[in-house]
Amino acid sequence: MAAYPAVAAGAAADSCSSSVSTYAVEYVRKNGQIDLNASRILRKYVDWAPKKAGDASPLIDTGYTAVVPGSSAVFNGGNGIIYVRTKSSTEHPKGQLLAYKDRTSTGGDLLTPWITYEDSAATPWTDYRATWTDIDGRILALDGSGKVRTYLPSQTGASMPTSQNADASDSFIAEANRASQIWSAYNKVYTLADGVIKSWDYTRQKLSLGQGPKITGGSVLLTDLEGIANAWSPGPGTVYTRINSGTDEGRVVGYAGTPLAKMTDEAMVGMYAHVFADTAPCLADVTEDKPTVGTSAEDPNIPQAVNDESPEVVQNPAQFSGRFTLGNGQPAAGLPVRVEATDMEAETGVTQELPTLGTTLTASDGSWSLPLPATLPPGVKEAADANGGMINASASAVGVTPTGVVMRGVSYQAAAPANAPSSARQLVATAQDGSDGSSMLPVLANTDAEPSDSEYEQSWGSQQQQSPVDNYSDSPLPKWQSDTSDLPSADPYLVNGADTKAMVLAPYKDGGCDKTGEKILSKNIYYTTVGEGHAYWDAKASVDYDSKLSSTVDVAVKTGKNWAIQGSTTLGSSISVTTGFTNKGPYFAKQWKVPIEYKKIEVMWKCGKNNKMSQYAIRAGKYKIPAGGATGKYGADVRNKDGYNGWNKAPKANRAYVSPGSYLQISKNRSTKWSIAATVYGVSLGASTQYDKDHKQRITAGGYKNARHYVWGKNGPISSKPGVFYSY
Repeated sequence: MAAYPAVAAGAAADSCSSSVSTYAVEYVRKNGQIDLNASRILRKYVDWAPKKAGDASPLIDTGYTAVVPGSSAVFNGGNGIIYVRTKSSTEHPKGQLLAYKDRTSTGGDLLTPWITYEDSAATPWTDYRATWTDIDGRILALDGSGKVRTYLPSQTGASMPTSQNADASDSFIAEANRASQIWSAYNKVYTLADGVIKSWDYTRQKLSLGQGPKITGGSVLLTDLEGIANAWSPGPGTVYTRINSGTDEGRVVGYAGTPLAKMTDEAMVGMYAHVFADTAPCLADVTEDKPTVGTSAEDPNIPQAVNDESPEVVQNPAQFSGRFTLGNGQPAAGLPVRVEATDMEAETGVTQELPTLGTTLTASDGSWSLPLPATLPPGVKEAADANGGMINASASAVGVTPTGVVMRGVSYQAAAPANAPSSARQLVATAQDGSDGSSMLPVLANTDAEPSDSEYEQSWGSQQQQSPVDNYSDSPLPKWQSDTSDLPSADPYLVNGADTKAMVLAPYKDGGCDKTGEKILSKNIYYTTVGEGHAYWDAKASVDYDSKLSSTVDVAVKTGKNWAIQGSTTLGSSISVTTGFTNKGPYFAKQWKVPIEYKKIEVMWKCGKNNKMSQYAIRAGKYKIPAGGATGKYGADVRNKDGYNGWNKAPKANRAYVSPGSYLQISKNRSTKWSIAATVYGVSLGASTQYDKDHKQRITAGGYKNARHYVWGKNGPISSKPGVFYSY
């Protein structure tokens, strides 16, 4: 056998790997479609336990990336070599074959230029239907005439040595011509065609004697692989497939064993890329070692995590307060503010007048405050009791620009009387987070018909919600959203050609504005993120969300055709069930969602003698299980937050470790805010949860002692308002 000079194939064949480098060429999308001509990102992962096909460890993102040109084919060359087969150009009409080396293990680049093979091949590089390599580094190339050519690359470049034809059976050629992908692992060649993966016997020969390899046989390994256009093997006995369409696009499924059996449905999610592996000749069993993609993370100075059992200081948020601003952020001073209770029950389509809790004026800085009245209006106390003791309200202010444009600001928020349960008072106190204030919005007519469900699905928020991975985290939502399309570009403050953002507002004269009425237009149930758990390496994750709601959810208000977040509503009603997940892991990280009923509301009021106006709002209500639905369900996959890379980037003050066999939990203070907790009527809303004895995140470390199990807080130290903690 002719050894590949740069590889030392004989030595490689004698060793088995418990980790394999894996590469993903990420797609670039424009207007929802893959742009094949755009430059793409090559990202390196490590398959830490390939023999278990993702069941023992997911693919681990190393953080190393490089750029590859558009319309190029990228494939594995073995032993850290990566080939890029370019498209034709004026200078190279037959294309080029560029050889790179992955030098990241020694501190170098992911794509370190090595050799350029010019266009003197028997067949132009651009004309090959598929290219792959065998265990010795030979390049096999399927041409348009049904032949498989074999090249043994030189180390000098310039030109590729003369090729030999492989002795490939007619049945292989027929299958290869239909295949969406061809790859090899040791003494097998694999084809993926029409949802079927077959393996073919591969016999190596001596190219130096003019003998090409043989490809014969043809055994069916997997069938009924709907929507699969990409598959690969880290080594013999393991196959991964990546779903390429539908709601499961980007989900990686792992198979292993003889015969192949499914090991996991989610070796990875959100993998929008073409994936290939630096295939090993054989795969070793899983070890107890912690996955590490850089220098050792062990640090003797990291403190042990301690559960915070101290009582929480309960505040008494028995007042409403806020700040109204102009569209440019400057204070909206001297405007009347009316605060009205919003949790009153009403039938859909019935208009009800909201009970007034009090009125006040905005100060020179736009701020205002109003204590809860000593005696609540009829029905308000009953509504508060049903909401765990909390009173949700809307504070509204109306002003007029010098050009006559009516502007209305609304701030949805909550308060709790001193005799409310401590959990309710604490939930309200954490919800009053000192935001930047609520903007005054133009009151614009909207004559559009109510969108259909299919139209809602086209919105920016709906597209974000479809991602199986939470890439948005707690990033601020866009200022404006459309409920039926991408983010709007038009400025709602431009009214009749004039920019109203900076216009000074005066109170509405001629009798001012009266009480607000509301009419519920529709109700729908949406599963909403309320928790998150993480468990890496040998740990187990748990999330409890029991007995009652304990969350604060954004409220959206519409002006013209656009929606903006204007405060939040705080939910504490009973749910009478236990939800969440217990002891999931290792290598598990998911968000948790519960069903909440939302209302789309028409808000109506009158200013002056007969100036009737209205806006629309989307507001969360009570916990409600849909007919035949789940009491709760998994949300986005958040494994990308865990592991070495996240740990390495975390502030040292936020780090701690959990001793083998012990646990850590957050059962006080506020969670992180999930910016896209739910997309409701096409609009994304954020949410957060108040931790307590019924609502907590927990991790239990396993028994491995060859390294520490580390955790770190997202928003701060583990011992002080971490929001959520991650795992390594």
